Amino acid sequence: MYIKGTTNQMKGGKNMTTATETKREVTPKLTCIITGKSRLTNQAYLESKAGKAGSVEEYLRLYVSRPALKLLRSGKSVQEVRQILNVTDYNTPVSTETLQRAIVANGKHRSE
Repeated sequence: MYIKGTTNQMKGGKNMTTATETKREVTPKLTCIITGKSRLTNQAYLESKAGKAGSVEEYLRLYVSRPALKLLRSGKSVQEVRQILNVTDYNTPVSTETLQRAIVANGKHRSE
């Protein structure tokens, strides 16, 4: 039986096949709290955004997609944003406090 891997030579000239272990990092995924749509990201991006949110975990919890964020900043409600962006299968409620924190944590908005 052949196991995919590398071949190492042992004492006495015999070859030994060992399976290679590949440890892949899980690619972080951001999911918008307004639309429910997800996108892949990387750890460096998450760490750069963690400052405004407080931590990487908090940013993941508060992520809002760019189109949704623009509409929210223009004064639209969560329901209006979902309607404009044709979101029909995502109805998770978002509290006012969470929404305010999400707007500050996302994008280039500067808190005053």
